[in-house]
Amino acid sequence: MVRDAAPVGIFATDFDGTLHMPGRDFHREDILALECLGRMNIIRVIATGRSPFSFDRMMGERSLPVDYLVLSSGAGIQDYRTGEFLWTASANEALTSRAVNWLSNSGYDFCVQGKFPRNHVFNYSYSSGSNPDMERRIALYSGYCRPIQKGDENSVSTQIVIIVPPGRQDGVIAEVTESLGGSYNILRTTSPLDGESLWAEVFPAGVSKSSGVEWLAARFGLSGSDAAAVGNDYNDHDLLEWAGHAFVVENSPEHLRTRFREVPSMNEGGVAEAARLWLLKTGQLSEGDCWPV
Repeated sequence: MVRDAAPVGIFATDFDGTLHMPGRDFHREDILALECLGRMNIIRVIATGRSPFSFDRMMGERSLPVDYLVLSSGAGIQDYRTGEFLWTASANEALTSRAVNWLSNSGYDFCVQGKFPRNHVFNYSYSSGSNPDMERRIALYSGYCRPIQKGDENSVSTQIVIIVPPGRQDGVIAEVTESLGGSYNILRTTSPLDGESLWAEVFPAGVSKSSGVEWLAARFGLSGSDAAAVGNDYNDHDLLEWAGHAFVVENSPEHLRTRFREVPSMNEGGVAEAARLWLLKTGQLSEGDCWPV
């Protein structure tokens, strides 16, 4: 992006399952499209549920042609070029304590993530005795987690992740939302580890992918009408509703595919196609133009 000129729009894409699939390289057309958007002076944002640690560990030495990261589903905003964190959010001791005390009596398995940007460090409660996805997450973050101890609830946290295996998921989001109330935002997502467990992420009220991207848009005098977004999962819903032009890849849940315009999967350049359709709709690209250009 040309940073000394006023941006003309903002394009936000989810990461896992939309732009990236573990074990596979990025689709060439998606990368070319992001490069083209930058030359058109459009802000490029990755809005992901990943923490800074998780994103960096997955990327390694690779880099992407984007300008900003909205991390941990909106809990932090990072300038991708400089690495500077521009904005962060956290739950204070009272909010953390209230949620942990309720969850401890609920029978749910959950992780209390540390203060952003070190929210890959967590304390956990594993009481069900049968939760492979929980066990997988504990193993993946070995050295960065430990069982929750008395007093841990009185701490600042980024979010709490409730992990629910298949077969136990009915009514979970409604119960957690009703029990904790309006001081929290409960985001549903699908586990990136097994692709089927439900993760209910408990954030302070106001934290979401849409609030993060909206904060960036406002910084440049833009709004949702100047934005396009593409996603694939439940935790993208608020971002898709906010953006003036919203798309979902074909591997998305049915309720998203019936609500938003469908594009090909990440294996077939869905992000590039979403950008193309947006630019055509807004007159920034014409039929017959080569895309990516």
